[in-house]
Amino acid sequence: MTDNVSPPPEPNEPPREPTPPQAPGPQPGPYVYSPQTGEQPQVPPPGAPPQATSPSSPSAPPLAPASDPSAYGLPPSGAYPPGAYPPGSAPPGAHHHGPAHPGAAHSPASTYPGAYGAPVDTRDPHTPAPGLPFGSSYRTPRARWWKGAISIVVVIAAMLVFSLVLSLIAVAVDMILGMQDVQALTEGTIAMTPAILAATNLSLVAGAGVAMLAHRWINGVKIGYFHSVAPGMRWRWLLISFAIVAPVYLLFAASSFLDPAYQSLTFSGTTLAFLLIIILTTPLQAAAEEYMFRGVVQRSVGGWFRSNRWGFIVGTAVSATVFSAAHFAGDIWLIVYYLLFGVLLSILTQRTGGLESAIAIHTANNLFLLIVASLAGQMDAGFDRSAGTGGPVMLVPLAILAVIVLGLSWFAKRRRLTLVTGGDGTAAGTAAEAAPASVDRPGPGVGPVHGAAFASGAGIAPAQPATGPIPVTTGDPRAGSESLTSESLTQDPAAAGPGHAGATTGPIPTDIGRIPPQTGREPGE
Repeated sequence: MTDNVSPPPEPNEPPREPTPPQAPGPQPGPYVYSPQTGEQPQVPPPGAPPQATSPSSPSAPPLAPASDPSAYGLPPSGAYPPGAYPPGSAPPGAHHHGPAHPGAAHSPASTYPGAYGAPVDTRDPHTPAPGLPFGSSYRTPRARWWKGAISIVVVIAAMLVFSLVLSLIAVAVDMILGMQDVQALTEGTIAMTPAILAATNLSLVAGAGVAMLAHRWINGVKIGYFHSVAPGMRWRWLLISFAIVAPVYLLFAASSFLDPAYQSLTFSGTTLAFLLIIILTTPLQAAAEEYMFRGVVQRSVGGWFRSNRWGFIVGTAVSATVFSAAHFAGDIWLIVYYLLFGVLLSILTQRTGGLESAIAIHTANNLFLLIVASLAGQMDAGFDRSAGTGGPVMLVPLAILAVIVLGLSWFAKRRRLTLVTGGDGTAAGTAAEAAPASVDRPGPGVGPVHGAAFASGAGIAPAQPATGPIPVTTGDPRAGSESLTSESLTQDPAAAGPGHAGATTGPIPTDIGRIPPQTGREPGE
């Protein structure tokens, strides 16, 4: 009997591992790979020893020695013969209908986005699409027309409810303090008092809070874009805008002293209370109106259109109309004034990429006109919007506003202020590159002080003064996401937004809006 011993290695040949002893009896041959349907059979290389057939049970192939390189159908080292394909692969065009070898499980279908099938939108669902102007910046991957409609209804309803509730509370406080005439109240006339002014302004501020919630949770846009096309407040541009317009409105308000009714100054405890409320709440009231009307209403409508131009035109018309109606003016001149004031401010927001400049104008107009009215004891006159209180004099503040809009638009272009969204958490484009061509010639400008009439919500009108009122105003959209370039922006804008300004003999215009952010050349803008 011959011992099962490996032959001695040849000289200079590395030692071999001993071959394990084999059990007596016939030994199974190596597993031979069975080609699948559509595959070419594997052809052994020339000169290779014949391989045994596979076991009868395809589901349990026998093991082969680990030292045998041809086990399980693997060919010896070297290239595959012409026309052959490695195990588990198929020639081009062949379809695989089963596992690579018996007993193997099917692998799940590929789930790579866009690899096989429609591309997947990977944009942030809460960020506006890139290249959009302010009026269309509610276009996000999840934008829907009904979200914008709900936002408008919720904001307007909230403003009216807050106005009614706070006004009733203020009237009750005045009744306790003896500052309201009972007979006048029964006739539907409310005198302007510090409590009434505070209720008017705070109701608008509360409405702006609801507008912020609608912006984030109904329209689904990040809070950073509540102010402008940039993801944050552009404080520097806001302060620059206010520094430019404040001297203009200060002189305009001071011109009221030329009216004999304003030449008798008074100072009392009531005057001091008025001044404190005006200084502390009027900037918030003006910003709140901008956030509600130019911020949410206009953009909700603008988001319904794929065209920036039509979105801006229709959004401006709707927001300016709602802004004018929110002041409950009964005089045709005041109605037109508030309407054009809104249009001019909408144009300004489109040309500067945000609400900052509109807030600065609104604040300066209302702040200085109300301060002058309180010092002259003409607060009732300032909030009187009944028929006959306006007149052609309202064209003066509108002309002033038109000049300011042109000037700030030019200055924003010169500073290359951000005008369109970047779509990825940033802003892209500048006013110089994408200034709307359709708004190069804005219409009327600033007007009387703007603030929504608190009494309007309660069905009561302020008392009418002997002299002309100081103009004051207070008031109470989306479609498929479309990426637009800064060049296409120049084809989309039109006119938009509510308005107001101050006139010596008209009502005091006051508007609410919030201070928005900006991104420009320099940090913090």
